[in-house]
Amino acid sequence: MEEIRAFLDDIMKRARIEKTPEILKTLMEVQKLDQMPRETSRRRLNDQTLEEMVLFRVPAEPWTTVTSDSTFVSHLISLWFTWSHPYLNWIDRDLFIRDMQSGNPDAKFCSPFLVNVILADACAYSDLPEAYGLHKGEWSRGSHFYEEAKRLLDEQEGRVSITNVQGLCVLYVVSCMIGKDRTGWVYYGQLAYATQELSRKHQAPPNGADEETIRENSAIDNAIWGIFNFASVTALAYQKGALIATPNRRHETPKRDVHQDVWSQYPSSLKTAKSHRECLFTTLCDMSEIIYELSLSLFKDKHRKLDMKYAKLAEEMHLRLKKWYDGLPKCLATIDATPHVLSLHLNYHTTIQTIFGYLRGLPQSEEASESDRIEFEKVRQQARERCIDSARVNAALVDQQREYWGLDYMPPINIHWYTVSMYTLLEALDDEGNRNAFVSLTIAAKAASHRWALGRGMLRLVQVTAKQMKVTLPLETEGLFSDFEAKLWRQEDRKALSSQYPYLTHSVKGGPVDGIELDTFLEKFDDLQVMQDSSSKSENIGSQSGREETFGKEERVELNSKDKEKFFLS
Repeated sequence: MEEIRAFLDDIMKRARIEKTPEILKTLMEVQKLDQMPRETSRRRLNDQTLEEMVLFRVPAEPWTTVTSDSTFVSHLISLWFTWSHPYLNWIDRDLFIRDMQSGNPDAKFCSPFLVNVILADACAYSDLPEAYGLHKGEWSRGSHFYEEAKRLLDEQEGRVSITNVQGLCVLYVVSCMIGKDRTGWVYYGQLAYATQELSRKHQAPPNGADEETIRENSAIDNAIWGIFNFASVTALAYQKGALIATPNRRHETPKRDVHQDVWSQYPSSLKTAKSHRECLFTTLCDMSEIIYELSLSLFKDKHRKLDMKYAKLAEEMHLRLKKWYDGLPKCLATIDATPHVLSLHLNYHTTIQTIFGYLRGLPQSEEASESDRIEFEKVRQQARERCIDSARVNAALVDQQREYWGLDYMPPINIHWYTVSMYTLLEALDDEGNRNAFVSLTIAAKAASHRWALGRGMLRLVQVTAKQMKVTLPLETEGLFSDFEAKLWRQEDRKALSSQYPYLTHSVKGGPVDGIELDTFLEKFDDLQVMQDSSSKSENIGSQSGREETFGKEERVELNSKDKEKFFLS
């Protein structure tokens, strides 16, 4: 919230920027949200206040050795089940809480490893001092629980259990969000194997099984489906074929009392809404089956070229997705939607951008006829329009979340969807509607950069790409990016990243990613900046002679115009 407020203050001070109704409305929304109770102020009142507000009261012991503060652990668990869990859901919340409250470390649906990795993930949502590791920097949030979780995983020595499989999936998420997804992919490989083994060993309950057995069996089935849902999203984000296949079992279907579950906006708890948790899960399973097939068709051939066969395949996938989207139950409409229902819509529109962004960047087949080439141009133009339309819808969804729920908290997966939409709009900022949409997405991405290292890296990636493309960003974002560079992005931030997240200029509107990855790209940009700064200094020193000054200018122009693309892609 501080970053968004500073951004808007910067706008209001600029005489050259028109104070549009949209900007004034946003400022009013921020002021309204700023009046909400803050986590740190509640904690300072007394521990009893925080203890009274938590949604789930659970003990710290025997689950973690990092802290003995049960109030703080309960707070983190409440944060996690409020913001991270509802969309990508592979843990039965009620069974987990039941077993954690029991204090039995041998319980079936709770374990020290699973608890610590959830706490590590949840720390991103907390600004309390206890959420930070030993170094107390932004990068240290949750690091103490993260290290404990890795130690506990090593002690398992590859054993396959429901909590180990669930914990591996959370561990992969945490590794990605802290900017260490190269390490995360090691856990992802283990997750794929462990999920396969769990699925092979897990049998349907016998006839006449009691209600509790049926319930626990359903929880394991849903865990396998939930991990499959996450794997499908991951495949699309990293542009790789999914490692986890469609489960060979049925997933849970919504019950008659499905709409009774309520979602609370913890930690403010000022607003509540029907969660529609089961409907969301079932619908996401159906979507993931389509995305799984899409990922296998889209990314299996790195040397694919655009031909009418592929254009037809992309259109068929689009029609399947559109049929799924048009058939969403009324409870999952955007009206009065929770953040997680909004994430479902963000997911859909980002998938559309991925399909057609990839398609329009493919080179044409050499065997294409002249009539085919004309048709290809029509296909590319339609693909571009679909991408921009979907990006603008995502911006409207962001505006809705900002108005209803604020941007202090959000599902972590949203970062990818914001970034893809920003990249889609980068080349179309000559249109006022696109500029407004880009501003909305940038505000949300900046909010995410405050909580996650990956969010900082992604926002920096957009900023750097705009400079490389020589794109003039909307004036409204100048203060935001300046504040980001001054407060949230430093050289050590880039050095701490170890991320193979794809360079989206190639994937969103330029075809295959060709191995260009987030940390490599940012490193090359920083190195290039140092070279240009050195060149600029040399130019100033050489200004004593006209010849030396001319040489300095020519040398810098040569680097900017001729070698820059080769430098980034090398």
